[in-house]
Amino acid sequence: MSPIKLIMILTVTVIIAQTPTIHDAFIWDRIAIESGQWWRIITGNLTHTNLEHLAINLSGLVVLYFFHGHYYDHKLLVPIVLMMLAIGIAMLLSPFDWYAGLSGVLYGLFAWGCVRDIKNNASCGKVLLAGVVIKLGIDSYTGGNAITEALINAGVAYQAHWIGIVVGLVCAITLSCRGESSTD
Repeated sequence: MSPIKLIMILTVTVIIAQTPTIHDAFIWDRIAIESGQWWRIITGNLTHTNLEHLAINLSGLVVLYFFHGHYYDHKLLVPIVLMMLAIGIAMLLSPFDWYAGLSGVLYGLFAWGCVRDIKNNASCGKVLLAGVVIKLGIDSYTGGNAITEALINAGVAYQAHWIGIVVGLVCAITLSCRGESSTD
């Protein structure tokens, strides 16, 4: 699967997940999950709080494609699903009663791409990875960005961002250790 097809499938899926009936059935909702609607652990990552939130996340996906799209292929589907699963489970340990957004996955994809850059001796990989870790450290300390919270009409779930980064790093390192090509 070409990188652009992968991004397009994710984009179309996220847009479809915004339709009211699907959104209501997909959003990460603690009570619904605890009552047996386990799919929401993964599908909550596909939903968004409003159109601004959707636009921010889809813009982030486009930016990531320009940074690391040359690394994207069908093998990235497993890390994406693992990120969604880990984020959805980890959010059960957070103070949030509901969660929506692709940003945790985006942070994971960013970390994944930075590791691929580092493996390919791209000088920006280490700097970008350090920068995103510093940014998340600041978000963790301050509780998130107030401007972003106002735009998305919700608290910033920096916990999901951390889980995304950790899973992205683990997946990228695991693939590198398995000797898989980083430029397929």
